[in-house]
Amino acid sequence: MESLKWYKSNKKVHEILTTELVNAVVAYYKKELPTDQTKLYQAEGFYYIKTTNPNGVFAYFPKIVFIESEKPARKKLSPL
Repeated sequence: MESLKWYKSNKKVHEILTTELVNAVVAYYKKELPTDQTKLYQAEGFYYIKTTNPNGVFAYFPKIVFIESEKPARKKLSPL
């Protein structure tokens, strides 16, 4: 298993439907292991994903590009 990494969306929050993104994460969780650590967040106007399985989870977001990034400040993170 890969190490836990953070990824930032290439589009701002207002450019993407949150419900569409949340539904994709729910679909991902229905097929993945219960030990998976993937989480979806919002911070600084962008979406962030924390995951150990980037190739698996990004297949569920065909219209959004996520780029590896640093973890945003905890006080700015809002889980979805």
